[in-house]
Amino acid sequence: MSLARRLTSLVLTAVIALSLAPCVAGAATGDDVRAIARDGFIFGYPLVLMEVTRRITTIARANGQFVHMLSGPTPPFRIVVAPNGDTRYSSAWLDVTAEPLVLHVPDAGGRYFVAEVMDAWTDVIADPSPRVPGSAPRDYAVAGPGWKGTVPAGVTLVRSSTNDVWVLARTRARPADGAGVITAIQQQYRVVPLSRFGDASYQPPPGILVDPDVDTGPTPPARVAAMNAQTFFSVLAAAMIKDPPRPADTPIVARLASIGVVAGKRFDPSALNGDGRAEVELGVHDALSQIEGYDAPSVPHVNGWRWTKDTGRFGTAYAYRAFIANTLLAANLPEDAVYPETSVDGNGAPLSGLRRYTIHFDAANLPPANAFWSLTLYGSDHFLVANPINRYTLRDTTLKRNPDGSIDVAIQHEAPTADQANWLPAPAGQFLVTLRLYWPRATALDGTYRVPAIVPAG
Repeated sequence: MSLARRLTSLVLTAVIALSLAPCVAGAATGDDVRAIARDGFIFGYPLVLMEVTRRITTIARANGQFVHMLSGPTPPFRIVVAPNGDTRYSSAWLDVTAEPLVLHVPDAGGRYFVAEVMDAWTDVIADPSPRVPGSAPRDYAVAGPGWKGTVPAGVTLVRSSTNDVWVLARTRARPADGAGVITAIQQQYRVVPLSRFGDASYQPPPGILVDPDVDTGPTPPARVAAMNAQTFFSVLAAAMIKDPPRPADTPIVARLASIGVVAGKRFDPSALNGDGRAEVELGVHDALSQIEGYDAPSVPHVNGWRWTKDTGRFGTAYAYRAFIANTLLAANLPEDAVYPETSVDGNGAPLSGLRRYTIHFDAANLPPANAFWSLTLYGSDHFLVANPINRYTLRDTTLKRNPDGSIDVAIQHEAPTADQANWLPAPAGQFLVTLRLYWPRATALDGTYRVPAIVPAG
């Protein structure tokens, strides 16, 4: 079996088995149970989704072993929600329970990259990139919540509130790159236990190279959505042992305890009365509906485009955090990338392959990015859709410009009869489009820049 196939063979098959005794529920009953289950599911969704994603994407037992994607994602790749084709992923899961792990971020040779480091609740705790002067090449000691000690001179301490940490580095891909150019950079990412840092005899596990054309299967969000209340809350309770909630989460943690969801205890809905058992399932259903239909002032709409703001720093904005995890898991800090998205045209009608569309960028009003920008089309589930020319993304460096410097993009199911250089193929059904701005300028962060509407073409 190839490494690519093995990548997706390591999946969740059922509920995480807990040998601990079930927790007896408290006094919550009736509608209280439904509301607590709803709010508790929304609170715990990112942690459970990260756990599911970790299990799917871990193809080796070695702590901190990097997995590098050889090329951009294609439709079969359904592990990371809304994958991008602008960069090549390098992924490593760290367990810092025993001691800190030292992450080495290499010099990317002048090309854009961002080495995103996230805790288990999806907060970004470090983001070395060209935007941060002196951040690479550099070594970062990632330490868990219980570690006490000092790091060697020249090593930057990164403190995580959780013992599970995800490193997801993105290295820019260029059309002119020769074979192995990006791979050579990717293989310089490495992780070393702090106790072995500086030990020339230590050999970290080699990075694994995988093809992105992995088996299609249930996505991490689909796996979580398929969980019943007992499964979800049992996974959450188990995960909270290594990856504890923060002090600010005390109120929701106490509410969860009142229905029997306690860290390290198997959730047993039978401990609730008959109405309570039904209400907890209804609460989970309510939560999924709220996450999938999330809309709030924190996500403004301009010309049909929905802007995500304040990603990677969520605090107690649980609903927003769950929404981002569901649609843009591992979203960068806004200073590193912003992701305007639309599923409607300028008139508010859903985008559909039954119609033809255009989007026009004036030469003086191109997306404001210090690094680069791109347009990617996804199905309504935020995953890539197959098309006859295998084109999923249009990049600023390859788009054909009009004589005045402006850019027109055709978004449609059938191939244009004229020039196809700026054609973004659409499926026959509904779809959405994401504009990515890497290292966005101030006008992209303060709301000044307005993305042009996608408009019907005749």
